[in-house]
Amino acid sequence: MKIIDKDILDVEFITHEKINKLSTFHTKGVVKGVFYPKNSKELIAVVNHLTRNNIKFKIIGNGSNILISPQGAKSIFISTKKLYHYIRFKESKCFVSSGVSLNQVYIHCLRRSLSGFENLAGIPGTIGGTICSGSGAFGSSIFDHLDYIRILQDGKIKKIKKSDIEYGYRSSSLKNTIILSACFTLEKKDRQDIREKYINNCNFRIKNQPKGYSCGSIFKNPEGFSAGWLIEKCGLKNITHKDACISEKHANFIINNDNASFYDIKYLIDLCKKEVYRRFSIRLDCEVEIY
Repeated sequence: MKIIDKDILDVEFITHEKINKLSTFHTKGVVKGVFYPKNSKELIAVVNHLTRNNIKFKIIGNGSNILISPQGAKSIFISTKKLYHYIRFKESKCFVSSGVSLNQVYIHCLRRSLSGFENLAGIPGTIGGTICSGSGAFGSSIFDHLDYIRILQDGKIKKIKKSDIEYGYRSSSLKNTIILSACFTLEKKDRQDIREKYINNCNFRIKNQPKGYSCGSIFKNPEGFSAGWLIEKCGLKNITHKDACISEKHANFIINNDNASFYDIKYLIDLCKKEVYRRFSIRLDCEVEIY
């Protein structure tokens, strides 16, 4: 790929980057190329360059909710991992750049006795990715305390209020939006209570969720049901396909045992969908993005 815009000549660009550096599934293969901008100026320059040249691209953070297909691997990726990150506070307001992890936000909030991220801190994602996917945990959602976001649209930075965003259970209208930062209004609470809730949540995850290369829950929970319970009742726990496995600990997790491909994991996803529908007439909807 030729880079001709002088504004992006100094932006780090790696061709044939390994997928295991972009997705927590750690699947085999490489992508066409990845930009690693260091600041918003570089990010905007890269996006504008790719848009002007009609080059398909995908912005990615920690990659904790994406399964990259061979077709998706033909795209150019923009990673926010090396972006300058910031977390700032003004009383109960928290201003944070999109590439900051949820756990980092929680730590800074805890120091100020601000509640709002202790239920989310165990999600291994960034602010931007979590907002785009509408993620949540333990009855909380990333939108609970959100005020507004700043996005890049048509080469300009725009402010979008939460009231102008459509969102629901594990979904939002921001799927292809380039989020630069967000503002949250948090609650002042006892620091020990915040810490205790966080520790309890972590202990629950350790007890009930498997270790290994995965992207967390594969499917959204259908109304009135647990996706993991449905998959388990179909007898699919611990089923393997080559180097991919439906977790014995939690059936809504698919684990890459080291050398799984996109097709190995996709096979198990399709198997779960097929068997749950055959037995319960319930269609499972993926929470993880297949790109």
